[in-house]
Amino acid sequence: MALGTTIGSLGAFVEPIRQDFGWTGEQMGSALTAFVLAMAAILPMAGLLVDRIGARVVMTCGTVLIATSYGLASRSQTLTALVAGFAATGAGLGAATYVPCTVVISEWVPDRRGLALGVLLAVSAVGATLLPIAIAPLVRDHGWRPVMAGIACLNLLIGLPIILALARRGTHGHEKRPISGGGPPLPELMRGRTFRLVTLVLVLSQLSFYGIYFHLIPFLTDLGFPESKAVLFYSGSALATFAGSMVLGPLIDRFGPRRVLIAALSVLVFGCLLLPGIDTSSAGIAVGVAFSVLWGAVVNSPLQFAPILLADAAGPGNLGTLLGLSNFLTGLVSAFGPVLTGAIHDATQSYMTAFGLSAVIAALSIVPALRLPK
Repeated sequence: MALGTTIGSLGAFVEPIRQDFGWTGEQMGSALTAFVLAMAAILPMAGLLVDRIGARVVMTCGTVLIATSYGLASRSQTLTALVAGFAATGAGLGAATYVPCTVVISEWVPDRRGLALGVLLAVSAVGATLLPIAIAPLVRDHGWRPVMAGIACLNLLIGLPIILALARRGTHGHEKRPISGGGPPLPELMRGRTFRLVTLVLVLSQLSFYGIYFHLIPFLTDLGFPESKAVLFYSGSALATFAGSMVLGPLIDRFGPRRVLIAALSVLVFGCLLLPGIDTSSAGIAVGVAFSVLWGAVVNSPLQFAPILLADAAGPGNLGTLLGLSNFLTGLVSAFGPVLTGAIHDATQSYMTAFGLSAVIAALSIVPALRLPK
């Protein structure tokens, strides 16, 4: 729910907020960049705390921060206030979701990690599919401020009880544990080949992803699609993520993460190359559907592969910390994807150049994947 109502639905808020304040695409992109940067900045601390005190406390604090800061963002009157609200929301999301959930699931299901992580990402994709469809008309009919405030309340009233009830089991449930729990020392792991290559794959693939994802709805409406259809494409890519995560999980368990990752990244590049063919004609709509299916199916695949590759190198006691550091470095760079796309759009009055750059960046992510240990 937290992912679906925040990062999954931010695209539905971009154009209404921008028009309300009269901001440029670059200014609006700065708020989205602050969200992603803060989400990345909290990850090393979140991973360390998960390894030390368990997931439940970390996730609870993150959920409270999401609700509080999203509520404050809904009342913002200046760009500075919105950036601060989005940044705090991103920090809460980083603490509440990917790292603690991944570490817990990796230990609960050690023999079927690919499938287990696929289910985790698939469930997240369900929220990212359904919630934007519900949120977009609410924003249109009632304005972005009350909808954003309502989302803040929902995360607190629904998300917090779920965490308190369910984040109890497994090694990382709620009991304290030492930071080190087997495997090589952390500095040695950070200097290792696997950590560096996995992080580079994440940096490049996520930079490409963020350069496209937040701007999909404005891109489609610029092409002449009504907002309702643009949201369907946007949500359709998330639905494809659900299916892709479920398919990739068993493939990882059967063929190994390296081989499947290379194939998934190749599909990601092909999906990016379909973007220039989208328009309101029948053929253009068909290309848009193909983009949503192919790009959406694999866009989250690096997040599915990274924990498995790092767990094999890190040992059980350092996975949270190592995963947090890797995703922090990833977010530090990839956070500039939205503002870069916004700036290029302002300069060219088109998204094509920016999306072409995202395709090139996605292609570059295949290079470190090819160098991963077999």
